Amino acid sequence: MTDTETGNATGNATDAAGNAINTFSMTVKAQYIKDLSFENPKAPWSLRADIRPDIEIGVDVRAERMADNVYEVQLLLNVNGVHEGDKVFILELNYAGVFQFENVRADQVEYVLMVECARLLFPFARQIVGQITTEGGYPPLHIQPIDFLGVFQKNELQRQENGGVDVASITPEGTA
Repeated sequence: MTDTETGNATGNATDAAGNAINTFSMTVKAQYIKDLSFENPKAPWSLRADIRPDIEIGVDVRAERMADNVYEVQLLLNVNGVHEGDKVFILELNYAGVFQFENVRADQVEYVLMVECARLLFPFARQIVGQITTEGGYPPLHIQPIDFLGVFQKNELQRQENGGVDVASITPEGTA
């Protein structure tokens, strides 16, 4: 497999029609828990075997430029376990990474940050959520994969409909 096939190539490749394809490289400089909070306000009552809380999940992705071609991307997950209208647990995770890019066109930076970087961070954040819910006395919570591209496209569409104004985060379908 060549670097071009894996998406880790530098420079430009050419497609079958002879058009230049932008390829870029991305290096993960660091990954870390920036903030983590778990509240279990109804324990030990909520830990009974007959209580299976409904799960509400909110997802947000934020990015901040740190230097030329270096960005911090934060994946924020808010997870609530709710039973009969009461929150039985509240988990807030801000999992972040520092990414360095090469050969990313200016019109692609937002896509790479909000979609590709979020995709790379998600499995690690998902594992933390599963572990923390288990440590909190609940069955491990396995969040289904998130379609970051779909969320990005929805945000872009809403931004265009709102005359270019940024849109608040959208909860991905199927996660709430």
